[in-house]
Amino acid sequence: MPPAQDKHKLTLAYGLNDRPRSLKDTFIYSLQWMMVMIYPVVWGYVIVGVGLGFSGAEFSGYMGRVVLMIGVSTLMQAACGHRFAMATGPNIIPSTAIMVAFSLGGRELAYEAMNAYIFAGLFVAGLGAAGVISLIGRVWTPIVQGCMTMMVGLYTSGLAMGMILGEKHSWWLYAGVFQALICGWLSIKGKGLLATIPVLVSVLFGYLVFIAAGDFDWELVNAMPLFCVPEVFPYGWEMPSISMIAAMCVVNIFAAVKNYGMISGYAGLLDKQLTPRDERRTFTIFGLIDGVTASLFGTPSTVSYGENMGILLLTRVAARIFIIIAAIGFIALSFFGKMGGMMAAMPPPVAGAVLLGVASTLIGIGAGIWHSNADRFGPREIFIAGFSVFFALGVFHAPKSFFASIPTLASMILGNPIITVIICSILLEQLIMRRSKEANQR
Repeated sequence: MPPAQDKHKLTLAYGLNDRPRSLKDTFIYSLQWMMVMIYPVVWGYVIVGVGLGFSGAEFSGYMGRVVLMIGVSTLMQAACGHRFAMATGPNIIPSTAIMVAFSLGGRELAYEAMNAYIFAGLFVAGLGAAGVISLIGRVWTPIVQGCMTMMVGLYTSGLAMGMILGEKHSWWLYAGVFQALICGWLSIKGKGLLATIPVLVSVLFGYLVFIAAGDFDWELVNAMPLFCVPEVFPYGWEMPSISMIAAMCVVNIFAAVKNYGMISGYAGLLDKQLTPRDERRTFTIFGLIDGVTASLFGTPSTVSYGENMGILLLTRVAARIFIIIAAIGFIALSFFGKMGGMMAAMPPPVAGAVLLGVASTLIGIGAGIWHSNADRFGPREIFIAGFSVFFALGVFHAPKSFFASIPTLASMILGNPIITVIICSILLEQLIMRRSKEANQR
């Protein structure tokens, strides 16, 4: 999620289209991006992988496909789409929608939601080619951005603590919290390369702790062959219902608008303006690759992460060539079955610790977005933000019987707190409590 934008043009060590000045720079900066791309892997692991209860070779195969799609999506967008050095990974909005479907109808309905996302990807690709997404993005104000960022942090914190605590009190709690603190400390106090890879350091530390304690599932690693080919339609194919297709189209529109906000923020840091042609190209690829292709491989759809802005501010390296090399490396890794096994065997507190650190940052960033616009953040804005966040969070915690009693489309939206908070904040700001023209001019 993006921090408040820095309006000053950056002094870059590498510009957007600069070529590597040495083999050393090529190795270091490409490796750095591969380390950064471990972070999206955790999102794919936690929300859908663990949420759907995958196990054994099924889980390992799924994680291999997640790695593949992180590489493919990042490569296509950096080379042909928005053409920025932005890592792409599993999107929390459709991932949460898949889990809502799972809560309503088990794996069968979750798989139907994944298949429906193929149609949703085609739908958004059409909107992107027509230039419609950028029009929707005009309602993406600081209030909406802050509400969404805050909600992602609150939702993520619940996932994180559930994985750290486990089913009973154990040493997992202390290991997870300590690992989260390491991640946070490195992101604040780390110097040089260490400051850009706190997630990787935290994950490696967690793996070593659990391996040394003899609490690591090596069977997941040993069950996988050295080489494997990622499977298409791994859960089979059945035509999804019209209502599920409609629900996932709505979900994908909000994912696309979120993506618009992330890319626009990154472009602002580089003092660049996205042209209508750039936007059409970006969102056509977003629909076809980040949506359709990801669903064909049975993984959550992907999105460009806002954390890319923090990496740019920290490293001052904007060159696309390094992330393109890293993406190709990620694609190659997806064909190594043992790699998928290692990721599937990630101890829950390790993933939970990473997400706990991320959630803490996101909640602070959400508040920071509101604070950075304090000159226009009066009682009206405070009410809109507070009402939207707590309404979405409250509805999300409604009993399953409530969601089972309403239409599928409504349950997919209201059961997704990120979509709900976006809709609520936009309706309140743009319609229900809209400012008068005179107030906007002051």
